[in-house]
Amino acid sequence: MHFEKFTIVSQRDVQALEDTHEIILLNLDHIVSVKPIKIVVEEEVIQGYWIRMTNGKKYRSIKVPPAIATICEEI
Repeated sequence: MHFEKFTIVSQRDVQALEDTHEIILLNLDHIVSVKPIKIVVEEEVIQGYWIRMTNGKKYRSIKVPPAIATICEEI
């Protein structure tokens, strides 16, 4: 198993006025795909990543490990 730290955007409370950022550990062996996207955070558009996992879960991440960011920049 190879875990890495990701910062994801999650909306715990649908009525909350702002997104919350959480740091989670993901097993790199279970990542199906990573797609560069634009994410609106606090009225600002930033570079983000759409991460799909083998269990069907999807995450919007604003911070990924450097190795993954480098691979996405090469595309």
